[in-house]
Amino acid sequence: MVAAESQLNDDGLITPEIGAWGEHKYRLAQGYAQVFATAMKRKWDQRIYVDLFAGSGRAKIEGTSQIILASPLRAIEIPDRFTRYIFCEKDKKKIEALRARVSRDYKDVDTRFVAGDANASVAEILGHFPAPSRSSKTLAFCFADPYSLENLKFETVRRLSSKYIDFLILIPTEMDANRNKRRYCQPDNKTLTHFFGSEAWREAWKDAEMRGEPFWGFVLKFYAEQMQKLNYLDQAAEQAELVRSLEKNLRLYRLAFFSRNALGTKFWDEVRKYANPQISFGF
Repeated sequence: MVAAESQLNDDGLITPEIGAWGEHKYRLAQGYAQVFATAMKRKWDQRIYVDLFAGSGRAKIEGTSQIILASPLRAIEIPDRFTRYIFCEKDKKKIEALRARVSRDYKDVDTRFVAGDANASVAEILGHFPAPSRSSKTLAFCFADPYSLENLKFETVRRLSSKYIDFLILIPTEMDANRNKRRYCQPDNKTLTHFFGSEAWREAWKDAEMRGEPFWGFVLKFYAEQMQKLNYLDQAAEQAELVRSLEKNLRLYRLAFFSRNALGTKFWDEVRKYANPQISFGF
């Protein structure tokens, strides 16, 4: 087992560079995974972790020699592991590297790999869930870390929501939504329609703009409202965690958490409080 906070050496496998703020994102995802898995281990027979944009399992902090574990391997590193891990990644080299790292360092973990775009692979992802039965209850946690709004379709989330599942979703409010607002609002652009799962956002944005709402805030709020239609609780927008760049303190994106159970939102609130790298998640 490789400790998530220890110094990692280059193992020769593909290791993408990320901004230094990326570690904060990974700590939050790992923090919720840890609290979730520990709290639910005696209440649910099967606990499934799903990573829709899993990457290669490791990342290098841009401008440094520091290598860290990324979200999929951090989820494996928690004390009370999930009973199964499902990792989806469309980049062939990245998923091969992730598979090699899991095979080398975590041979005893029940891990399934889905090589392909998450939006086109929902049936395969769902196929890796244990068959439902009266004697075995299944609960899942899904981390979705899309680079841009174009990478995640609401239909994907809707189909996964047919399971008992919590979501932690990166919503690129500033680094993508604000930056590309003009393009996304063009009449023939379907990016936000796919992201929201509805064309109704256009009229809603007109009203929000007249009220003086910022575009990033509208994107976050409207997405949360769409999740409420899937019976997720309504605290997601107000509990979303803002992630900033470390160099210039620029706003980048929000991590929005969605659960159908108030206990999940309580866990997420606690994880946000203890996201400081010097504090362990001791729940």
